[in-house]
Amino acid sequence: MKSLHNNQKLARGRKGWVGAIALGLTLSLVSACNTTAPGNQAEQENVTSDQVTEVEPGEAIVGELVTVRSGITEVIDDNSFVVESNNGDSILVLNPAGAAFTPPEENIPVQVTGQLEIFDAASADQYGVEGLDPALYEEYDQQPVIVAQNVALAPRPQDLWNAPDEYFDETIAIEGDLRPLDGADNGFALFEEGWTSDTGVLVVGVDQAVDIADLEEGENVVVTGQARPADAASLQEAGFGWDDDQIQEFLSRYENRPVIFVEEVYPSAVPPHPSV
Repeated sequence: MKSLHNNQKLARGRKGWVGAIALGLTLSLVSACNTTAPGNQAEQENVTSDQVTEVEPGEAIVGELVTVRSGITEVIDDNSFVVESNNGDSILVLNPAGAAFTPPEENIPVQVTGQLEIFDAASADQYGVEGLDPALYEEYDQQPVIVAQNVALAPRPQDLWNAPDEYFDETIAIEGDLRPLDGADNGFALFEEGWTSDTGVLVVGVDQAVDIADLEEGENVVVTGQARPADAASLQEAGFGWDDDQIQEFLSRYENRPVIFVEEVYPSAVPPHPSV
C-alpha cells in the first residue's frame, strides 16, 4: 500500500517533539503496512535500536511504540523479518497486517514503527500473525520483538536522488540535514553528510506538517511523505509563490528529480548518517 505513518501527528514545537525514533542504520521504507494508528495503543518513546536489543522483561519501555531504521538481514516468511541494530544484534519484526511484503534491494534499509514486546514463542499467536510457526522463531524466544504497525522504504537523500524512479508514488521516510530555500517558506532541501549535490532533495508542503520556524538550518530531521517527479504542477501546488519563469528556471536544474510532499517532519534521534 502507498501510505505510511498512520501515527498521530507529532507535537509541532521542537522541544515538544516526541518521536518513536529508534534509529539504527539508515533505512528504506517498504510498501507493506498496517493501518492501525500507533497512537491508539501506546505512547511513543524516543530510543535507539541498541536500546531495543538491550530491553529486559518488565522494563517500562515494553509495550511502547518505537521506530527502527535499519537494514534487513533475514526474511523469515511473509509475516516476519529481522533487522540489525548498530551493535550488530538482531531485532525480530512481526507484520500482523498480513500484507504482502517484498524486501527491498540489497543495501536499502527500512523503517519500522510498532509496539516493542518480549517475544514468547510458546504463545506466538498473541501477536496477530496468522499461521505463525513457533519452530521458526525459537531462537528469538524471550528476546525483544517489534510488532509492526507500518513498514516503509527509507532511502538516504543521495539514494533518492540517484534512483528516483524506485521511489516515485511511494511513501518514504528519509533522514537528512535541513537547509532552507530562499523565498520558499513552505519547503526546504535535505542533504546528507559528504554528499556533493548543490541542490539536495526538495521537500514541499512543510507548513501543513510543521511550523518551519521551529526548524533550524543543519538540523538532522526525518521526513515522511510521498515522492513524486518534479514538474511545474507540483511546484505550483507547493505554494512557494514562484512565477512561471522561476518555476521553469528551477526545473531546468532539477529535471527528472524527486520532490517529497511531506506528511510529517521530526528531529532524528541520532547524528547525521554519513554518505558512503
